[in-house]
Amino acid sequence: MPSLDDLARAFAAVSAIELLAGLFVSVLVVMLIPDWRLSLAALAAQYFFVAILLSALIPLQIAAVRLIAGCLVAVMFFVTARRADARPRRQSQARARIQWSDEPARGVFWMNLPFRMVAFVLVILSVIALSGQFVLLSAPTPFWVIGLWLALGGLMTIALTRDALKLGMSLLFFTSGFGVIYLSIDNSLLIYALLVISDLVIALAVSHIATVPTQSEGRRRGEA
Repeated sequence: MPSLDDLARAFAAVSAIELLAGLFVSVLVVMLIPDWRLSLAALAAQYFFVAILLSALIPLQIAAVRLIAGCLVAVMFFVTARRADARPRRQSQARARIQWSDEPARGVFWMNLPFRMVAFVLVILSVIALSGQFVLLSAPTPFWVIGLWLALGGLMTIALTRDALKLGMSLLFFTSGFGVIYLSIDNSLLIYALLVISDLVIALAVSHIATVPTQSEGRRRGEA
């Protein structure tokens, strides 16, 4: 089992450029790519990079708690996504038996890729404008910019998606951004613990919602 020394070496091996690039790509993937596997990988990477960032503010063993919580969240979302993937196959087989003409499947996003790319650019411009205009309560600039990037990226994805799993990932990006900003101002372990617990609660709630049949599915199941 990896020790704290191993974790410290792994964190130290990641440069500042790699950390910034990793967080940038993580938001990009969640905002633009509908595939849940890539989005889940981006969420896991985000937890890893945020844990590295927080280790500069709080003790390593406490920062590692968020990484452990991220692993639990990733496992819950993986199991949920696999169950959600299996449901359409069962429905298509049932429709083939009863010859049901179904409505077209909904996409993960409300908008197509060009509009999502425009939204992604708007997030970049918003982060540049806000970080250049003011700094919240003298928060260190790197933490302020990264926190804004994660929070605004999460909020924009919430506005773009209609998929429960993607919505949950977006909420977790937002809480990560909020956590980075808050802990850069006040190293409150109580707030940190509440953020970790809220991540787990959000993941549990989203996992349940994502596996609940939609209204149209329930109607078809009753008529079948």
